Amino acid sequence: MKYCACTAFLIILSNCSSDSTDQSSLLNTNWDTYLGDSARSHYSELDQITAENVSQLELAWTYDSGELREGGSSMYTSPLVIDGILYGLSPKLVAFALNAATGEELWRYDPSGPGAAQRGLMWWQDGDDRRLLYAAGRELIALNADDGQPVASFGDDGRLDLRPSDASGPFFTSVPGIVFEDMLVMGFSTSESSTSHAGMIRAFNVRDGTEIWRFNSLPLTGGLGAETWEEGSLTLAGGANNWTGMTLDESRGMLFIPTGSATPDFYGASRTGDNLFANSLIALDVRSGDYRWHYQTIRHDLWDRDLPSPPTLVQLERDGVLIDGVAVTTKSGHLFLFNRDTGESLYDIYEVDGIPSELPGENAATSQPVSSVAFTRQEFEMTTRSQEAIDFVTEVVEPLDQRLWAPPTTAGILFFPSYDGGAEWGGSAYDPNGHKLILNAQEIGGIIRLYEIPVGFSNRGVYAENCGACHGQDRDGSAIAPSLVDIAERLSVADMRQVILEGRGRMPAFDSLSQVEQNAVVSYVRNPDRDGVVEPSTEIDYAFAGYLRVRDHEGLPGNTPPWGTLNSIDLATGEIDWQVNFGNYPSHPDLNYGAESYGGPVVTASGLIFIGATPDRKFQAFDSQDGSILWETELAAAGFATPAMYSVDGQQFVVIAAGGGRMGPPSGSEYRAYSLPQQ
Repeated sequence: MKYCACTAFLIILSNCSSDSTDQSSLLNTNWDTYLGDSARSHYSELDQITAENVSQLELAWTYDSGELREGGSSMYTSPLVIDGILYGLSPKLVAFALNAATGEELWRYDPSGPGAAQRGLMWWQDGDDRRLLYAAGRELIALNADDGQPVASFGDDGRLDLRPSDASGPFFTSVPGIVFEDMLVMGFSTSESSTSHAGMIRAFNVRDGTEIWRFNSLPLTGGLGAETWEEGSLTLAGGANNWTGMTLDESRGMLFIPTGSATPDFYGASRTGDNLFANSLIALDVRSGDYRWHYQTIRHDLWDRDLPSPPTLVQLERDGVLIDGVAVTTKSGHLFLFNRDTGESLYDIYEVDGIPSELPGENAATSQPVSSVAFTRQEFEMTTRSQEAIDFVTEVVEPLDQRLWAPPTTAGILFFPSYDGGAEWGGSAYDPNGHKLILNAQEIGGIIRLYEIPVGFSNRGVYAENCGACHGQDRDGSAIAPSLVDIAERLSVADMRQVILEGRGRMPAFDSLSQVEQNAVVSYVRNPDRDGVVEPSTEIDYAFAGYLRVRDHEGLPGNTPPWGTLNSIDLATGEIDWQVNFGNYPSHPDLNYGAESYGGPVVTASGLIFIGATPDRKFQAFDSQDGSILWETELAAAGFATPAMYSVDGQQFVVIAAGGGRMGPPSGSEYRAYSLPQQ
């Protein structure tokens, strides 16, 4: 009897295990929306990979997505995974579908363009009608998700030109929009100059591409927000656009939209006033586009303090009450938190006095709002790394105006954190376990310097207006664009015209420039000492001298570390629970002082944070409780993209695009997926 009882127990146990396995094999967990969901939470409920077993992670598959863009590239795409199929983009924006468990290619679609930076894709489904959508420069492309063929009923045979019909400046879209019901809501990117497009948010019918509604984030004359602009200035301005993406509260039907600065950037004499709705979080009704509320974080921006990423929908507990909030991180290293329904700030905000500008016609704001919660230092601290570094950096910063909120000048100002934050476009993750906000940040000083464009429209002036911000006033390059000093030795006049018209690498097309303006740019770049007048002007103007960082003699940040951090913030109090140095520069891999980072984190229900983002090519898992590193691997190129988390047949995977292409590491086109060993 004893033997029979044990045998029966083993049979029952065996049957239970078999049933469990059968159920597990049916489990597919999707990552069907950019950053995990429309709330942009960067959160996964999956818990198979834990703090105890994450060290066992191994490479499940690698997929080479294809050809790099000319001149190298960065691949920022965070893929989507639906029902066991992964959808991604190559550096040249070739769309593809893979078996998400094996990396086996299922189909590819080549849009036949030069490629561009694109952070993600969009998914829509109605029964058997399954569509994959993404932006390629100025076009929105709709594909049949089953075979990768264009959806003929959408736009012009699967393509929709997104350019506003009444604008002419550079135009591209590098981030997914919001898909809701049968709508697709989109923003766009444009230039920082006076030729930029006027910001607007537009909703399109996802079935055929027709426009449903439009909200003008750069107000129309006489429209909502126009009272914050001096009369006539709206006709000269651009920008106030949403280039970072947006966030949706589906249950409320509320859309939360962060915007960039108004243009021209850095010198705002032509746009006097506070400049709504630039540098603002705007809440709209997603179905109608009707205005609900807004908060402007910078008035009359002169420092390129765009809101850099989609806000994150969060919850926090105060006095036993759970509050629905929307969290906004900024380049200045501040965290704003608002009640979703009313726009009421959940943190104290105080006003600081502005500083008058010394430039003619410039009227800096008399005060600025500042959140009481900051996740970076707010003042530059001189490096102490070596006496040589101190001497070098001292010489760089000594002539600069170092006052907080100092307006740009021709002599230059030091501002901190720099152009890239603080926070950047990777965004923040919400961990509902304790109501924490997880984000990576950077702390590096920057220099804003303007130079005078004299009366008389010159070749140099056209170059300065359109090219100087990236390639430098003296053509010697910057952190984001190469030197053009020897360009005549590498490119013919015809080649240069083609680059201006079509763009290359990270540079967008400037086909809006007139023939005369194109001639002026080519002439100045090739022969800067033969600066001829193109079209006489009657007023002095000022142009931006380029994106300059404060670095020491070895190219490292000129301030004291940390230079890059990973942070956990208690949303109820705004206090930092923990902060760890994050990343290294390839030239100094053992400093452990942190580094600039691009791309965001993903947090899991099992208490893990997965993130690439750093120039040292690391892909890492951190413990969400204390920030300790639990696992890391080295990628072929840096993973400047937000990972995606999913499961297929009960097996959990994390995947990241390893595109590199900035801050030293090589460019790449690989997608790498990791999982625990198959049992």
